[in-house]
Amino acid sequence: MRRAATLLVLAAFAAVLATEACAKKSGPRAAARLETVAMAGNRPVTLDEFMAWAKKATSEDPKNVSPRVLSSLLDQYLDEVLLARAVEAAEPPAPGATPAERRRAFLTRAAGLETLQASDFRLEYDAHPERFKRPALVRVSQLLFRAKGDADAAVRRLAQGVPWADVSRESSIAANASSGGSLGLLARTDLPREFEKVVWSLPAGKTSAVLATPHGFHVLRVDERLDGRDVTFEEALPALRMAVAEDRSGKALENAIAGARLRFPVTVVEDHLPFPYVGTNARDAEPQ
Repeated sequence: MRRAATLLVLAAFAAVLATEACAKKSGPRAAARLETVAMAGNRPVTLDEFMAWAKKATSEDPKNVSPRVLSSLLDQYLDEVLLARAVEAAEPPAPGATPAERRRAFLTRAAGLETLQASDFRLEYDAHPERFKRPALVRVSQLLFRAKGDADAAVRRLAQGVPWADVSRESSIAANASSGGSLGLLARTDLPREFEKVVWSLPAGKTSAVLATPHGFHVLRVDERLDGRDVTFEEALPALRMAVAEDRSGKALENAIAGARLRFPVTVVEDHLPFPYVGTNARDAEPQ
């Protein structure tokens, strides 16, 4: 009798072990279809959809891309999938007729862009005064010649009172010679080294001597000088609107993906990839 009871216990124990083994074999890894290369929560990501995205993102056949780059692209694509899941799960639902419109509405709401006020821009302006300083600038025009003799002749004509525009149009070979050869407003750091000291020492309206460079012979004129100054809040407002919106949108995007990652854990089915995965997401063989 005791022997029979012992046999029944052993049989039951063996049945439990067999059940556990079957459960392990029929888990997510074994059940995953061969075309599934990752999971975002319970949503499979297929190789075909990733490869199509990678080809569009790189304008390159993915077969010609290195495993390291493909791994990085897969991580980026999985972030896109997570963002899409965050948009789908949003409460209240993000408005829009298309996924792109809903995504834009979701991020706009998450970033609080619709509620931005002048005080938000003022805070940004006051926090970064170094960004809103305009350096000293000069407006410069040039005459360009292939031969020094031509440049010297142009300087003589200018000294005789011939208008700059006429000399430029009639003898300069600069691309915009017909309109006076203007180089626009330039900061000191915008000028080539061979021009910097000469131009910066010229008063407005004055012309340089002939300057020889590998590209030809130049005659420069400073048309206008503007002193460095602080950019006012009103002048900076368009740039401030863009900067604050970009900063908040970037943070909203990061937070949305991080939240979706917690809600929809990502794993990569490494065995189903046609390249060795060296990205940052968990592999399906790792304990979750």
